[in-house]
Amino acid sequence: MSNKQRIVKLFCPLVSKAVWLVVWDEQRLDLGSIARTFGLDPSTLKLNGHFISRGVDFIASSVTWNSLISFFSARGFSTGKNHQDALIVDGKLTKLGSNNMKSSWDSSLWVISFDH
Repeated sequence: MSNKQRIVKLFCPLVSKAVWLVVWDEQRLDLGSIARTFGLDPSTLKLNGHFISRGVDFIASSVTWNSLISFFSARGFSTGKNHQDALIVDGKLTKLGSNNMKSSWDSSLWVISFDH
């Protein structure tokens, strides 16, 4: 099993924000960090319309980036490989809204670029 690095594009239409993330294929999804990047409530986060099971720490219990991308690819959903194919992030805004966004530098995700 290979654990190669990949870059994944995420887009949240609710806040009109897109980010590129550097992730590892065998890394479990840190849904809390993704939610904070967009100012969303982690318990409501969905990727491409799919709710992904997570523990109390908002880390996906068994889903890795590789398995997620493979799942979406096999079903014809976006896979995050470029801007036109960004993974769609959805959820409810935190009570304080998008102005409460924390930097994801303190998380397991590395955001390398912001654009609209």
